[in-house]
Amino acid sequence: MKTIKTTGILFLLFVLMSAFTVNKGEIKPVYVMGVSLCFGDSVVYFTDIQQIDSVRLTKEGFLPSREGYSEQLKSYLMNKDGNMNHTCITYFSEKKADLQKKATKLIKRYQTNGTAIINQISLNEFRFVRPEE
Repeated sequence: MKTIKTTGILFLLFVLMSAFTVNKGEIKPVYVMGVSLCFGDSVVYFTDIQQIDSVRLTKEGFLPSREGYSEQLKSYLMNKDGNMNHTCITYFSEKKADLQKKATKLIKRYQTNGTAIINQISLNEFRFVRPEE
């Protein structure tokens, strides 16, 4: 009788653990935003938050090919102003509101600094394209 109880409990634990890990491999939309700094310049660029469809986060919860998104922004800015020294960062979230909070926090940090000029890059100017994996 104890064996049946133990087996039942182990099976229940297995089912519960599986339910919480399955959604990491799920294909879903993800929101991304790019930020670019140039240490020799006072301009900080922010892209609008964009939705990328059909993304499967890694099992650790990271955006695959994140460096590819940063490289797209760097290339766009290099073509726009000729400056090759942009440091680009891609932020992502499954929830747009979370990413908006992050953007607001970053913009506030740079505005408080007083020396940074914030430039917003609209969707009409630049769009991320999902890199080939």
